[in-house]
Amino acid sequence: MKRFVLPLCALSLVAAGLPGLPGNHSETVDGLYRAAHESELAYERLRWLCEVIGHRLSGSDQLEQAFDWAAAQMREDGLQVTEQPVMVPHWVRGEESLTLLAPTERPLQVLGLGMTVAGDVEAEVVVVSSFEELDQADVSGRIVLYDVPFTSYGETVQYRGAGPNRAAAKGAVGVLVRSVTPVSLSTPHTGATRAPEEGVPAIPAAAITVEDAAWMHGLQDRGIPIRVHLQLSGELLDEAPSRNLIGDLPGRELPQEAVLLGCHYDSWDVGQGAQDDGAGCMIAWEAVRLISLLPEPPRRTVRVVLYTNEENGLRGGVAYAKELFDSPRIVAAIESDTGNGRADGFRVDLRMEDPTRSQSAVWELGAALEAIGGGHMSPGYSGADVGPLAARGVPSFGMNHDTTTYWPIHHTWADTFDKIVLEDLQHNAGLMAAMAWMLAEREEPLVVETRRRRR
Repeated sequence: MKRFVLPLCALSLVAAGLPGLPGNHSETVDGLYRAAHESELAYERLRWLCEVIGHRLSGSDQLEQAFDWAAAQMREDGLQVTEQPVMVPHWVRGEESLTLLAPTERPLQVLGLGMTVAGDVEAEVVVVSSFEELDQADVSGRIVLYDVPFTSYGETVQYRGAGPNRAAAKGAVGVLVRSVTPVSLSTPHTGATRAPEEGVPAIPAAAITVEDAAWMHGLQDRGIPIRVHLQLSGELLDEAPSRNLIGDLPGRELPQEAVLLGCHYDSWDVGQGAQDDGAGCMIAWEAVRLISLLPEPPRRTVRVVLYTNEENGLRGGVAYAKELFDSPRIVAAIESDTGNGRADGFRVDLRMEDPTRSQSAVWELGAALEAIGGGHMSPGYSGADVGPLAARGVPSFGMNHDTTTYWPIHHTWADTFDKIVLEDLQHNAGLMAAMAWMLAEREEPLVVETRRRRR
C-alpha cells in the first residue's frame, strides 16, 4: 500500500511545536497515553459486554440491553448522552446442518450466511474458484461451492456477498462459500450476503471451513462426484427499532464542530463480538473518557458514536450521515473496526477537492504520534460506519490494527473476550485519545468546508 512520506522537517515539529497546536501538545499526548495504561476500565467494560450481555445481532434483545447499559455508563463518565432512533433488519438464525452424502457420509461444519433464506436442498456440488469459472460451469440444479483462497478481505468477501445471486441466476439451488479467512482450524465464518435480486430466485447460502472447501475441491479435481444435504432455517422478521448511541464531551470554544470517534456496537450472533467490534467501541469510548479527564476540554467537541447495524445493513452509519451531519458539524472522523491488535497508526481517507493542505497536516499529526508508537499514516479505507461521512469530504481515519490474530476468528464462535490483550487495548485507546485531542484542539480543522453530498 502506498504510504504518505513524512518530510524530514516534520519530525522536528514535535519539539518545535505543531502549527495550530499549543507548544506543550507533546505533554498532553504523552499524558493521555500514560493515563490509558493506568486504567483497566475499558477492559473490564468489554468483559461485561462480552461475558454478561454477549453477542448483539441487530434486532436482538441483547443489542438493546447493551445500548441501555452503555448509556448509563456514559452518563457516569460525565458525557452528554443522546440517542438517534434507527430501524434495523431483524434476521434470526435457525437450525443449520450440512451433511456430505457422497463419496462418503458424514456431517460438516456450517454457518448460514447472514440474511440468507431458509432452505432444504440435496444436490451435487460444483466447485469453482472464481466468477469466471462459474460462468463457464453447468450449475443448474446443483449447489455451487466457491473455493476462493483469502487474498484481502475486500477482494475475497465479494464471493460471500454477490456469490449466491450470481449462482442463482445460473440455476443453482444452493451456495456454499469457503470461509473468508487466511487461517482456519476447522472453523466456519459467517457474514452478510446480499438480498436476492429482482428476477433471481432466493437460494440458501452458508459458509464452510477452509479445510472442507479444499477437500471437496480436491475430490472434484480427481473426478469424484460430491453430493450434500444442506438445511437452513433462518428467518427475516419485521424491521425492529434500534439506535445509535452518542456521547459528547462539548468543546470549550467551538462546540458546534466535532471530532467523531466511531465503532459498531452490533455483532454477529456467534461468539461474543469481542474483536468485532466490542474492542473498537471500548477504544473509542475510552478515548473520549480519557480526554474528559484533562484540565480543560479541547477547542472542539469530541463525540463517540456506538453505531447500530453495521454487520447486516449499515443502517446506523447511513442514518447518522444523513440526519446528524451538522449537529454538530463533523470536521474529522476516526473508526476502529479491525479488532484489538496493537495499532501502529491510521489509514487516512481524504476525499476533499484539494487534499494537499490536509495531507501536510496529517504528516504533522503522524510525527506527533511517533513517540507513542502510532505515527504510521497511510492512504486507505477508514471504515464502514464513517464511510458515509468520508464520502461527504470529512477527513476520516481508520485505526490501523495488527490483524494477525483478527481474521482467523472474524465472524466465528471463537470471537470471545479471552483473546483480548489488556496492554494492546490500553495502547489503542491512548493512541486514539491523542489523535482525537489533536484534531479537536487545532486552531483550524483539516478542511474548512466539506461537501453535503447525500449517500
